Amino acid sequence: MLQYTFEAGLVGALADLFAITVLFRHPFGWKWVPHTAIIPKNRNKLVDGVVNMVENEILSKQMLKEKVEQIHIVEEVISWIERRSSGGQVAEQGWNLLSGFLTKLDLKEIAQLIDVQSRKGLSNTNVAPYAGKAILWTLEKGDFQGWLDKIVQSASSRASGYEVKRAIKKLLEKEKSKYINEGNSLKKFFKKTVVKIAESTDSLNLEEAADALYDDLQNFLRELSNPRHELRVLIEEMVYKLASNLQNRSDVSKAVNSWKDEVIERISLLPSIEALLIKFKDILMYSTDSKYFILEKNNVNSSDIREWISSFMQTYWEWFKSNESMKDWLEKYLKEFTYSIIDSEHSLIGQIVRKTLSNFTEQKLVHFIESKVEIDLQRIRVNGAFIGAALGALFFIVLQGVYKPLLNLFNS
Repeated sequence: MLQYTFEAGLVGALADLFAITVLFRHPFGWKWVPHTAIIPKNRNKLVDGVVNMVENEILSKQMLKEKVEQIHIVEEVISWIERRSSGGQVAEQGWNLLSGFLTKLDLKEIAQLIDVQSRKGLSNTNVAPYAGKAILWTLEKGDFQGWLDKIVQSASSRASGYEVKRAIKKLLEKEKSKYINEGNSLKKFFKKTVVKIAESTDSLNLEEAADALYDDLQNFLRELSNPRHELRVLIEEMVYKLASNLQNRSDVSKAVNSWKDEVIERISLLPSIEALLIKFKDILMYSTDSKYFILEKNNVNSSDIREWISSFMQTYWEWFKSNESMKDWLEKYLKEFTYSIIDSEHSLIGQIVRKTLSNFTEQKLVHFIESKVEIDLQRIRVNGAFIGAALGALFFIVLQGVYKPLLNLFNS
């Protein structure tokens, strides 16, 4: 019985060992043995089968869409951000993200891109109608007369000093010199004589003339403070007319666009754009005591801007979390976008699997598969020995306990 058992167990173990071996390689390197090295010989079929299984069964379009449908994308993102932020404050995380983004920016390249795109956009845009609408909106919605008041007040303030009076006198002296020195020698002689006589008789007094012009200028500016002054009314009418012409007259529109194209061609905005971007980056990135802006004598530096941006981000974040309609809209948009990506790019899954497996040599593919099921293969070999031994014992019992007694009975 032991002999039967061990023989059958050995046969079972050897049979399973052979069967497992020929799946992956030729036994003893004998390539002439038929039906061996099954996996390497059918490598392409195996790759096609794995690609088809992964693409159409394991990660099918429908399955991926069902998984996406089960996920609340917006809520997951909010939870993830909240977990990463300290105490639920996203402002610091947002600021760190912005800072990291700014450090990696090539400002010169961005400035060139902005310059090119702005030039292209302006070149292809008829700016005249927009300018007319902007002027009209300013006239109707803004305080045009109030702006004129400020201009008049500023002019009055600048024209009220002694320097203005002195400038008027210099202008008169320049005009007098120009008058005397024009013409031939005879004319110059007569002009000088006339001027000397006028000055000696006090008919020509530049000091008094400068005072008179200065007083007239002050009176004129005081009169301009009246909103119904004829010049201010005329200016407003002309601005309205300009707005209308910009919107309705093709010749004016053509002239404006021609001027615009000439300005775009001659003036480069690149240095200004680059300088502005660099200054803005410095303000946001680096703390310093330098004054960047002066607004009504209040200094605004990097810490002020950072505090304002952080406050804005935190306020917007709290509003976003409590706005269910916004989150629902964003959730719907993200899922539709994800579905469209799945529909259009699903074949990439199969391509990735195929490319990965195609890079495997036969030896590497065999090793890859064996490494994943190595323990199970050992168990199969052991199972073959146990099952063979059990069958050997069973056969011995049947032969010796049933078949042989029956055979002896019939022979007797």
